[in-house]
Amino acid sequence: MTDHDATTDAPAARPSLRQRLRHELVTPESIYGTIIVSALIVVVDDGESDFRLMIGVGSTVLVFWLAHVFAFTVAHHGRRGGTELGVAAALGRALTHSTGLLLAAVVPMIALGLGALGVLDEASAYFAALWVGVIVLFLLGVLAFAERGARWYSCLTGGVATALLGVAVILLKAVFH
Repeated sequence: MTDHDATTDAPAARPSLRQRLRHELVTPESIYGTIIVSALIVVVDDGESDFRLMIGVGSTVLVFWLAHVFAFTVAHHGRRGGTELGVAAALGRALTHSTGLLLAAVVPMIALGLGALGVLDEASAYFAALWVGVIVLFLLGVLAFAERGARWYSCLTGGVATALLGVAVILLKAVFH
């Protein structure tokens, strides 16, 4: 018989759906990716069709993602603190770590795709792609505050503050174009 607390043998509590969503979706990469995608939509626009805009934004996000995976892999492989992490393991972590950067492009790209297919007129698809970024930032902010156990009004305030970043990108579009 061992001399330890019986509670250490109890299985860990399963995280709630909200906690799983928070940990999978609310990452620096998903927030950064959402801001980058919104900024790219603003910058790449220059009168392009939604299809060309979608290709330009998608390919640029892919390049940013590859650069992030590469940088993470190079920075994390090798010996640190008495443990060694091989290149393959570092690459695996990098791929997992950087998923949010790619996921951030999905919904805006769908909006642009609807414009390219003629389901939405191109202007509506363009603005939908921009405003979707604002909504996603709002939701990411709400989830981040909710995870900390903040009251509902603090969650909403955090969501609004995070969404204002997206609004700032849209306002920059109006100012510079």
